[in-house]
Amino acid sequence: MKKHLPAFLQQPLGREIALAIVIKLVVIVAIFYAFFAGHAVDPDADSVANHLVNSQQPITH
Repeated sequence: MKKHLPAFLQQPLGREIALAIVIKLVVIVAIFYAFFAGHAVDPDADSVANHLVNSQQPITH
């Protein structure tokens, strides 16, 4: 049994637009995972306390 394409995909312009959208979504997902996959910060109590204590010091120029 052969499936029929939706009406907008039967036209060449509709196929090109759909393909462009799919390619852009794939690129967006790839960029997202390239920047955010596996780069989670795992803070421990000592590093958090050190950051909080040192961030209260005034900035001098």
